[in-house]
Amino acid sequence: MNTSNTFVIADDHPPIRSFSRTILKDNFPGCNVLEAKTGQEAVDLSLKNNPSLVIMDIAMPDLDGIAATQKIVQTLPETGIVIYSNYGDEVYVRKIRQTVPVDRAFAYVLKTATQDQFTQAIKQVYSGEVWLHPDVQQVVWKLNVNKRSNQLTEIQQQILIAVGIGKTNDWIAEKLYMSNKTIQYHLYSIYDKLGINSAQKKVNPRNEVVCVSLLKGLLDMQDLKLAYEKENH
Repeated sequence: MNTSNTFVIADDHPPIRSFSRTILKDNFPGCNVLEAKTGQEAVDLSLKNNPSLVIMDIAMPDLDGIAATQKIVQTLPETGIVIYSNYGDEVYVRKIRQTVPVDRAFAYVLKTATQDQFTQAIKQVYSGEVWLHPDVQQVVWKLNVNKRSNQLTEIQQQILIAVGIGKTNDWIAEKLYMSNKTIQYHLYSIYDKLGINSAQKKVNPRNEVVCVSLLKGLLDMQDLKLAYEKENH
């Protein structure tokens, strides 16, 4: 992840750019904030300055935010992307999912988000992580409802067992030689396959995924016992 102190804000509305600039200046003192009013300006500024992250609106003149994001992620593999938009319906979420690589530091924030949520999203992406607005998580879950399968990959099975014995994402990432955000994406995929809506906060999804996996026979107590003994011997 690029941790330079340069940021690009791309939005055709001055009040939104001003608000975003304030958030960045308050949380990253001394940072260099560049502003773009169109998608093409965002691409040009990003390619010239290699920012740590880009805050990108979707609906902009000249070049829309999705097309601009595609150009940026193809050229700048270390630049994080924060989609900040009024649009969170299925068609836009699907397009963004197809545009942003799964291992990219990324956030999708709706403009209905609180200031704290927006700030958290920016910080997560700056740290190389992923953040999704709860409403976007709901859409992602719905998109995958018809594509669920109980069949987990070998890696997903290993992640599931590690979650079952109480291991954190950081521990799992180190054990499997993967990035934390890759583990997060695998977990989202497991949740989708098992029909677990992680946007609902009534039950911790990590607890629920273990219970559901035991009920469906994807895990058994012997798996967990052996894994626990191996890691705590």
